[in-house]
Amino acid sequence: MSGSQVLVKLSSVLLPAALAGALLLSGCAGGGAGKDSSGADCVPAGEASKSIAVKGDVGTDLELTSKTPVSADEMQRSVLKEGEGDVVENGQSIGVAMTMFNGSDGSVLQQFPETAVPFDEGQLMPWANEGIRCAVPGEQAAIVAPYADVLGNVPPEQSGNENLSEDDSIVIVMQFGEVTAGEPGELKPDELLKKAEGKAKKAPEGFPSVKLAEDGSPTITMPEGVEAPSELEVATLIEGDGEEVQPGDRVYVHYRGVIWRTGEEFDSSWKGGQPVPFLTNEVIPGFTKALEGQKVGSQIISVVPPAEGYGDQTEASLKRSNPDFDVTNDDTLVFVLDILGTVHADDSAK
Repeated sequence: MSGSQVLVKLSSVLLPAALAGALLLSGCAGGGAGKDSSGADCVPAGEASKSIAVKGDVGTDLELTSKTPVSADEMQRSVLKEGEGDVVENGQSIGVAMTMFNGSDGSVLQQFPETAVPFDEGQLMPWANEGIRCAVPGEQAAIVAPYADVLGNVPPEQSGNENLSEDDSIVIVMQFGEVTAGEPGELKPDELLKKAEGKAKKAPEGFPSVKLAEDGSPTITMPEGVEAPSELEVATLIEGDGEEVQPGDRVYVHYRGVIWRTGEEFDSSWKGGQPVPFLTNEVIPGFTKALEGQKVGSQIISVVPPAEGYGDQTEASLKRSNPDFDVTNDDTLVFVLDILGTVHADDSAK
């Protein structure tokens, strides 16, 4: 499995290869009429989706307050709160916060804070495409769908919810944010640096030590007798002089990640021999904050506590994405990142 799949926050839920607080949701659901940007009808509302009522923040602490069980033989979509603006178009991105419930008892399956999701019908899971293709900024929507329509062949015991069965329906509440332009363009291999290059700098006391091989790949060693920090810590080891990484950029990175608890590597682009490209808003917060504002050519070390890493995902979902993934919800992670190239959103024609 590639490193990009491990780093992506939410795309493993919405995208087949690789997602999403928000506003208060309350009251009963409304209709589901409307059309997407191509003029096709939206998924119709049904009695199940119309019955949905919730409270709290989508993606963080949302609760299902309507009666359960709730079920549907086919997918239904109702608008909980109307948005304002144009419907998202293919090639654009839209902010999505999401909470998934077990329709049988209302228990939470997963919560995903808002992240920008590229809207591309060919890349989205069918249920995600149906949920997003009619969305407008500010809209809140509820989807009720059979288990198989959402989780496919994933066994219920891997869902992280012991009460979930294949006979249940899944309730998905989505909160939609800003619609933005399409993704940045791409760089060719010969346009990238081979490794970080610039002025070497010393990391602050208490940081892990980093030793570089001739090809630039790092070996990371935890400091003896030092507890993992509770807050995100970022330091520059090599200061480059290239373009500055901006929010939403497509950035090309060589990285190695180790677990503070064990000192063992859990993910690395160096093993595959190729840097990994991704959008800065598609990865865990500790990765995003380490990269944005830095310059191409720089090498950064980021010590990532659970709240800035995978702490908001269940261990079952992490294992489902990668069975060999040895990170737990409580682990502090250490990344060493070489920034080898970046493309800004306004350079999408590149």
